[in-house]
Amino acid sequence: MKPIIVLSRCLNRERVRYNGGLINDEFVNKLENYIDFITVCPEVDIGMSVPRAPVILVRLNDEIRIIEPISQEDFTERMINFSKNFLSNLKEIDGFILKAKSPSCGVGDAKLYSQDFKKYIGKTNGLFANYAKEFYPYLPIEDEGRLNDYWIRQNFLTKAFAYADLRSLKNNFKKITDLIRFHQNYKYLIMLYSPNNLKKMGSLVANWEKLGLEKTFEKYEELFKDTFSKRQSIKAHINVIQHIYGHFSDFLKPKEKRHFQTLLDKLREDRIYLKVLLEFIRNFAYRFEDEYLLSQKYINPYPLDLEVF
Repeated sequence: MKPIIVLSRCLNRERVRYNGGLINDEFVNKLENYIDFITVCPEVDIGMSVPRAPVILVRLNDEIRIIEPISQEDFTERMINFSKNFLSNLKEIDGFILKAKSPSCGVGDAKLYSQDFKKYIGKTNGLFANYAKEFYPYLPIEDEGRLNDYWIRQNFLTKAFAYADLRSLKNNFKKITDLIRFHQNYKYLIMLYSPNNLKKMGSLVANWEKLGLEKTFEKYEELFKDTFSKRQSIKAHINVIQHIYGHFSDFLKPKEKRHFQTLLDKLREDRIYLKVLLEFIRNFAYRFEDEYLLSQKYINPYPLDLEVF
């Protein structure tokens, strides 16, 4: 099942920017064959024209308002009403890719001005992006600018495809062995985000008869969302990789073991990409025909074609 992502319409879709422009984003282009998009342009969708005078975020009386400075027309209520209505009517989604620096869609980088409309006082979320975070706190929400960062992009893709897998399981879930297999495949990826939740989820699945099939899945889904709302870190990756290394370390030659430790040190010092270690693990999983490791979503969290530097 493909992830379903809410996408700002000005990214590779329509000329809806304030100046009539279109953003051609290479990463969004690359996602076309792997993602189903739902597009949105909050500014046009509340009735703004194209082209139009740009709006800005202004702090007035401890509130953030979205205002067109020249005419001083206030679009705040319209933007709030649209955002709540649009977001509440989404059925199944796995994340958001929004327009960077936009007063409606910016993710932490929209400029905020003082009440005179001139003095820049900081950065914040766009109004629509802020409500997206409120409605879907567990989903990955990024803008196209932040996705140029390797770790942010890797984290976004990992979470989006994980949520799509969970939706697929939910739509086809019939027996406990379906959940057991899913949990086994996600063991190390869950460990990456929350070792504590991994223990809870393992115990939940093992003792599913206490709650019954339906309640067990409901609780599992809750823990899954909590797990993937957390952040990953290089330290957590190293912990997971060391656990995986234990599957085949006894079969390695001394020089291979030393090489692995050297690569691990380089990852710890942020001198190589995570991809290098994952390729190392895949190689030995194939070499020793370890189907358990090859089934792990940690090793292949999303299509390899999307693994770009």
